[in-house]
Amino acid sequence: MASDIDQNKLKVAIDWINKLANGMNPIDGTFLPDSDIVNNVHISRCLFYVSSLLEGVWKKKPSQQKQYELEFQLTPEIALKVYIAERTGIAMFVKEINKVIPENMQPLAASKVTQWLVSAGYLVEQQSSDGRKYKAPTELGASIGMTSAWKDGYQGHYLAISYDANAQHFILENLFKL
Repeated sequence: MASDIDQNKLKVAIDWINKLANGMNPIDGTFLPDSDIVNNVHISRCLFYVSSLLEGVWKKKPSQQKQYELEFQLTPEIALKVYIAERTGIAMFVKEINKVIPENMQPLAASKVTQWLVSAGYLVEQQSSDGRKYKAPTELGASIGMTSAWKDGYQGHYLAISYDANAQHFILENLFKL
């Protein structure tokens, strides 16, 4: 969030990344040799891309963050509009819910749903041998249609939890408990 970021440090970081992307030493302003890694076209493009992302964060002021008139609340009418997939992850399911809520309503966060599922006994928090925490379905979770499988992703090995249509319907029917 832009309000939690030191704007001065962010501006310096953007400036330094731009200098590197242009083949310049950000500390002394000298041009780097053509053989330097930052002059590789792929690295340079990546640096320009990161700079553009940081520019977006730097330009976004806390006052520009969207203000919502309504807290999240799922009505039966809204619930009927939610797309139910054959099987999906919680982030995608919550995205489908947020697609059908009014624009002036605070969107639902996937973390709120998983926190409720943990507190209600459908998920349990566990710790892997390397100390990383993850959530896994309990027998109760499996009984409503939650399954899991270990997968490899960009952040390493993780437990992917999927929710079948029954589990999605169950969550929709119980969202008022959040």
